Amino acid sequence: MKRKFLCSILSLLCIWKGYAQEANTTWDNTLDKSWPDGFEQVKVKSSLDGETQGAVIYKTIKKEPQPLIVSLHTWSGDYLQEDPLAKEVALHDWNYIHPDFRGPNNNPEACGSPEVVSNIEDAIHFAVQHGNVDTTEVHIIGVSGGGYATLLAFMKLDYPVKSFHAWAPVTNLEDWYWETKGRGLKYSHDLENVTTGGNGFDPVEARKRSPQLMTVPHDLRAQSTVHIYTGIHDGYTGSVPITHSVNMFNQLVKQLFPRWTDKMVSDSLKIVLLEKRLNPKSDTNLILGARKVHLFRELPGLSLAIFEGSHEMIVPQALALLPVYESVKKEKLTILTIGDSNGAAKDGWPVQLQKLLPYSTVLNRSVPGNTIGFDNLNNPKLNTIRNIGEYLASAMEDLPEDQQIDYILFGLGTNDAKNIFDNRQQEVAQHLDSLLVLTKTYFLNHHMQLPQLVIISPPPMNETIAIAKYDGGNKRIDQNNILFREVAKKHRALFIDTNTFFKVQNKAFTVDGVHLAAQAQFLVARIISEKLLPNSK
Repeated sequence: MKRKFLCSILSLLCIWKGYAQEANTTWDNTLDKSWPDGFEQVKVKSSLDGETQGAVIYKTIKKEPQPLIVSLHTWSGDYLQEDPLAKEVALHDWNYIHPDFRGPNNNPEACGSPEVVSNIEDAIHFAVQHGNVDTTEVHIIGVSGGGYATLLAFMKLDYPVKSFHAWAPVTNLEDWYWETKGRGLKYSHDLENVTTGGNGFDPVEARKRSPQLMTVPHDLRAQSTVHIYTGIHDGYTGSVPITHSVNMFNQLVKQLFPRWTDKMVSDSLKIVLLEKRLNPKSDTNLILGARKVHLFRELPGLSLAIFEGSHEMIVPQALALLPVYESVKKEKLTILTIGDSNGAAKDGWPVQLQKLLPYSTVLNRSVPGNTIGFDNLNNPKLNTIRNIGEYLASAMEDLPEDQQIDYILFGLGTNDAKNIFDNRQQEVAQHLDSLLVLTKTYFLNHHMQLPQLVIISPPPMNETIAIAKYDGGNKRIDQNNILFREVAKKHRALFIDTNTFFKVQNKAFTVDGVHLAAQAQFLVARIISEKLLPNSK
């Protein structure tokens, strides 16, 4: 009886271990299947064998054709697996499809089979047929097993996809079999099932399904770009060693740029990256989504980025790296944002701005309830004039090494328009003038270059649902908006008029009459990014 009890406990522990591995493995969690509003399940018939595969789709509501994002599920997932990219696509209001392609990679019909390639291509055709798609802007993206499928699509898909983005991809199945078997990971059993149906492992079959060992279809990919990203600690704290990404990049260099083999990652550097998990002689100071980039190699239409991280995709910056209408903002800027509740929100415009500027750093010093120059709620901590020195000093402490602040964005004025300050409105523009003077003086006294100052007008309110303390706020905001523009001109600051923008939109853009909804926050950030970098490519 005692032995039977111990065996039961050991069995439960094994089950728990397998469950925990699946549940906790980053980017291969198949347990969460929640989706944002506007996303729907559809069925796509395979043109290869007539089998029906599921997919989750989102269709733009814009009148003009929009890009299509094809997001590929992970190794153990399927089309219902939660995709963190979904809500970001919805903010852009682009088209989207998250197809099944024979489900998890644990059977011969999945994992790089002809059926997989066919299913991905059928999903693209389905999305184009049923959505308002700009067919010149089709982009494929995936992480982990989805990164593997992305590179497989690059090699095999008969469709003019504009760009392919593979994060933490598996690229050589034979290598990965032994790597996972040695670590006791379940993926080695998956590969046995894929290559022989469970009767051991067949390296020949594994090589047939490995993107790293395939030949680039040059004619099909003449106008396409391919980009590979991997976290430096993957293979240690994740399941796919960085050698998969590095070796894939090197193979693509050989095939696409045979005269530029000096751009390949050398074996000695590969060993350094694996041993030290950093690059002591890094020739890049790039920051990607607030992560240090240890190695960056780029040729026309091909790139490799090894960043500080593990087995993951950097969301939400991943979408900003897609060359949609050539709009990737590659500039490396340091931006300080000083705002109120709209700036401090978890989905506020500074957060959205960081999404749109993947190589930049946004230092946010927004405070809920902040004013330009009043002690809101009798609290001096909510008075930016009183606290500007502290904001600037703390931002300087958080500056990336060898960087300076390029822009300071002030998004204030909503709380200054409360009805409690109605008889003091003549002071608001004066406060803004004083705030800019204090900012300039700080940099002068510290012998630092003055950043470009930017004034963002407060957005309009919806007074029909806003609480009483904001009664009459729109009239005060309108009056201050005129004066803010004059103050900005006096100080040679940029002025961004979100107030007029939202009035012209004539749509619901707040959650409570004052605080902007996520979509509106995203629009503010997009306006700012275009103002700061109007001709960026």
